[in-house]
Amino acid sequence: MSTEHSSTVPSPLVALAGWVVPGAGYMLLGQIGRGLTIGITILLLFAAGLLIAGVRVIDVPGYDASGQPVMVSDGVNQHWALWAAPLAEIRDKPWAVPQLLSGPVSIAAAAWSVYESRPDVNTPDEPRGAASHGRVSEIGSLYLSVAGLLNLMAIIDSSHRASQGNP
Repeated sequence: MSTEHSSTVPSPLVALAGWVVPGAGYMLLGQIGRGLTIGITILLLFAAGLLIAGVRVIDVPGYDASGQPVMVSDGVNQHWALWAAPLAEIRDKPWAVPQLLSGPVSIAAAAWSVYESRPDVNTPDEPRGAASHGRVSEIGSLYLSVAGLLNLMAIIDSSHRASQGNP
């Protein structure tokens, strides 16, 4: 007896659920095993990337290495760089895009990264957390990005299945 069933869940809802909780799009379609497998795999890949390179491997657009907002001037006013020139900021930190595809867990990790980048009150010349360098940083960033890209594939597949009415 199969646990899969025909579904009338709208594909945009399946896609959104798959981004919010990796694997949830499949679960909405009744494919619990597939959803759990995908979700656990994505979250483990993401966690492995953080364990390998540390949370500071996430280079957040709009913030500098010391965790401060990057500001740009138009001659009169100061504006946050992510609002003033979002494409330039994202172009300078391209790994942020696939990492964001992992869902809200990536947003929480990015906020944590910014926090760890800021100076500690006890040692104002040093950040709270150490940044990784070299190959360790590259490997950690790659794990985070692969997790996001795997989630994108799962989102596309589950929403396509929902649109076809054939889970």
